[in-house]
Amino acid sequence: MPHGILRTLCGLVLLLAPISAQAADIPDTSLSPLKFLVGEWKGADAEGKAHKIAFALSSGGTSLTETLTPLDSPPMTTMYYSDGEQLMLTHYCSLNNQPRMRAAAIKEGDKAITFSFVDATNLTNPTDVHMRQLSIDVKDHDHFTQTWTLSKAGKDVPKVFTFERVK
Repeated sequence: MPHGILRTLCGLVLLLAPISAQAADIPDTSLSPLKFLVGEWKGADAEGKAHKIAFALSSGGTSLTETLTPLDSPPMTTMYYSDGEQLMLTHYCSLNNQPRMRAAAIKEGDKAITFSFVDATNLTNPTDVHMRQLSIDVKDHDHFTQTWTLSKAGKDVPKVFTFERVK
């Protein structure tokens, strides 16, 4: 092999080595139980109204972005992220508030993750309508259910959505 080509290849390897080393330095986060959700899903609520949902890793794989799109209202975004060893979310709701929730401890093999209310921005009174809880129940790699719990007039109102992976 001519020396010029060999030097060029060696130079490329040296240039690319720090990039792969940096990627290896990104720690696996508490997002691991949710990473399988990346992709597009179709589903329906309990009344049979169609919904789409998409998940994408962002910020170098340290957060997961969910975009829930009902057919008759604007999309809503939920960001999942690690806070130390804990899994958290912020839900950017069409109700114009942003509840933050923390997941209960997740053990290997768990099929359900439950997030409970921590606090919210843009919530004038604790009695204002807002999301208080989210449970994600995984049936298998291609099916899951979300149960969002809405706090309305002091009562918890569950909103159930079932989803199937779009192939």
